[in-house]
Amino acid sequence: MNKEQIEYWNADAGRGWAKMQARMDHALTPVTAALFDLARPLPGERAMDIGCGTGETSLALAAAVGEDGAVLGVDISRPMLDVAEARAESLESHAEFQEADAAALPGAADHDLVISRFGVMFFDDPVFALGNIRQHVKIGGRFCFVCWQAPGENGWATLSTAAVAELLPPSPPADPLAPGPFAFAEGSRLEAILEEAGWSDISLVPQDFLMAIGRGEDPIADAVDFSVKIGPAARAIRDGGADVAAKAKAKLAEIYADHLHDGAVALPASIWLVSARRIE
Repeated sequence: MNKEQIEYWNADAGRGWAKMQARMDHALTPVTAALFDLARPLPGERAMDIGCGTGETSLALAAAVGEDGAVLGVDISRPMLDVAEARAESLESHAEFQEADAAALPGAADHDLVISRFGVMFFDDPVFALGNIRQHVKIGGRFCFVCWQAPGENGWATLSTAAVAELLPPSPPADPLAPGPFAFAEGSRLEAILEEAGWSDISLVPQDFLMAIGRGEDPIADAVDFSVKIGPAARAIRDGGADVAAKAKAKLAEIYADHLHDGAVALPASIWLVSARRIE
């Protein structure tokens, strides 16, 4: 399952995210805080982090559950897991990591909590995948994650893709339900998927925040660099060649100048805060 995603996140995309670890974690600081407010991990709990990437949320989980607890971070991207494992070793964290597809990961129902920061929207069969994740959770256990709302609510994505679209030949519209960042954007569909996967006590709460993608001495240039290396426009810019890249950078700099406030380029973003339980 998820062969295309596995190939994608172990190639340029995964290597790019691994290199951008610090900048990505900084940009998502408000999301991480909201996720942990929702999940409220407790000392001694056994927890799993789906799509753990470079390890930020797994390491925070390990600190929250303490030495009496246990944390397993799961991801399909070896480049990102290499970063996560190195960070854990440097911090002497007891978080452990496994390269695996959560849709097919075997295991017992021995986790109190499963979390994910943008790691559950990429499954070919989301009902099957979220049902398999449920099999890892104890009766009464919790599933808490964040996912993106609609692209139109997320300027960090639409501003860059619109800038690039002007420079490329027209292409057929993408399937909004295909595996990808916005696959769970429609709240009613996401709730139905969770119900079909066997989850109960489902809650979806919308939350807006500003995603800071540029800072430092030249925040606009920093934001442009961010967008051409990571996110929905990065692949198109990379595939378009040097001429497209140069024009895209100029266009992005022009757009981001309107979003420079207090020394940072911050773009509108909207997420779902999702929680559910296994009750049987």
